[in-house]
Amino acid sequence: MDAKLAAAAVGVNAMGNSGTTNRLLLGILAGSSFASQLIGDASLSKRPMKRVSQPLAKFGAEIALSPAGTLPATVIGQKLHGAEIQLEVASAQVKSAAIFAALEAGSPSTIIEKLPTRNHTEIMLRQFGADITTEADNLTIHVQPGQELLGQEVEVPGDMSSAAFWLTAGRLRKSWLLMS
Repeated sequence: MDAKLAAAAVGVNAMGNSGTTNRLLLGILAGSSFASQLIGDASLSKRPMKRVSQPLAKFGAEIALSPAGTLPATVIGQKLHGAEIQLEVASAQVKSAAIFAALEAGSPSTIIEKLPTRNHTEIMLRQFGADITTEADNLTIHVQPGQELLGQEVEVPGDMSSAAFWLTAGRLRKSWLLMS
């Protein structure tokens, strides 16, 4: 991403209430060549972010949080180094942030989870050309930095959980017309 565009995009309240966007961007921006500030809405600004910033610090990331360990977060992008880290929380978002940082590191990294979490990030990044392997224990992930990731068309299926509330509400109200 162009550094000026990225800096402009993340210097505003771009996070809204999206914890996923915030956590993944912390990992992506840690190895950038510019500083960014991530700001969220009132709800997101109450969520703990040390669970992400502390593992990223092991790669050399510099992330300043509020005194409460929440947003806003200031990320000073810089060269990262490889690391072996054990994640203290079972979180696919924290793991994904660590993988994104490891891709920007100067040497290989190993990320060890407490419990296996969703592996969507690893699968997609492999498809784009990343050298990421997972051991048979499904807890240990090895990341080799330096591969050029190649963009491609990806079809993301709809998420029924996002529509469940509206479908239920529509079913309860006889006067509402549901369209399929």
